[in-house]
Amino acid sequence: MEQTNGFWADAIGIAASPVAIAAGIAKGSYDAATGSGAFDKGFHSAADPIIESARKFGTEHKETITKGLLGGAAATLGARIVNEGLRHLKR
Repeated sequence: MEQTNGFWADAIGIAASPVAIAAGIAKGSYDAATGSGAFDKGFHSAADPIIESARKFGTEHKETITKGLLGGAAATLGARIVNEGLRHLKR
C-alpha cells in the first residue's frame, strides 16, 4: 500500500469524511436490515475506500494544492493593493 501522510492527505481525508460517513451508514444499515452482514462490516466496506482515495489524492497532489492556495492568496492581495492604489489616485 502506498504511503499516504502529510498535511494535505489529512486535510483532504477530513474533508471527505462526511461523505464517507454517510455512505458507510447507508451501506451498514442496509446490510444489517437485510441480513447481508454486520453493520460494522458494511460501514467499513463503503467508508474506508472513500477516505483512502481522498488521502491518496492529497498525497499525490500536495504541491499543486499548495501552489494553487498560495497563488490565490497572492492574487487576492495583489488585487487589494491595486484597488487601494486606484482609490488613492481618485481622491
